[in-house]
Amino acid sequence: MNVLENFKDLFNDLVDMTYDTYWDQELYPKNKSLLALHGNLKELFQNKKRNLDLTKEEIEQQLALLWLGYDKQYYSKKIKPTSSIKGYLTYRSIWGIRDWLKYELNILKEYAYSFPEEDPIYEFKLDLNFLIKGVNYNLLANLSPYERYLIFLKFNEDKNLKEIAKIVQKDSRMIKKHLNSILYKLKETRADGL
Repeated sequence: MNVLENFKDLFNDLVDMTYDTYWDQELYPKNKSLLALHGNLKELFQNKKRNLDLTKEEIEQQLALLWLGYDKQYYSKKIKPTSSIKGYLTYRSIWGIRDWLKYELNILKEYAYSFPEEDPIYEFKLDLNFLIKGVNYNLLANLSPYERYLIFLKFNEDKNLKEIAKIVQKDSRMIKKHLNSILYKLKETRADGL
């Protein structure tokens, strides 16, 4: 629990920013990392229904669990981050909170994707533009940059789960879960559009 005590201010700032962003409250991010968290969450919540009565205590519990894992990863011999522990916690927390809200809290969409009536030929390349902007192809358009990055690494770079886990600094079981979730989402999106 030492990491939670050492960076209590950062921990509280992340919790407050997550809570305030979730409930659409007036915000004034104190620094770039909080601004990045706010931006990621704002994008996640755009046009989506919040189906959970989220409390600060729930956010604190989840972030504490994430931090304990990040602290262990930071000091393990397998991972050699170039940043300080505070920077590492901040960076990983932004993605961790976003993933938690996206996958575990099951935020529902208020709108559905539909396929065009005609079936034009969809051509796209798994390149830098795909990672940053996505594509106009409805099947892939609803993927986040993180999800597109995993698809890019798996299918364009032909990386295995361990290699992807090392690149994105997550456990290979989590990567497998995310890839399965992405593929399931793509199958569902395709089935809904037919």
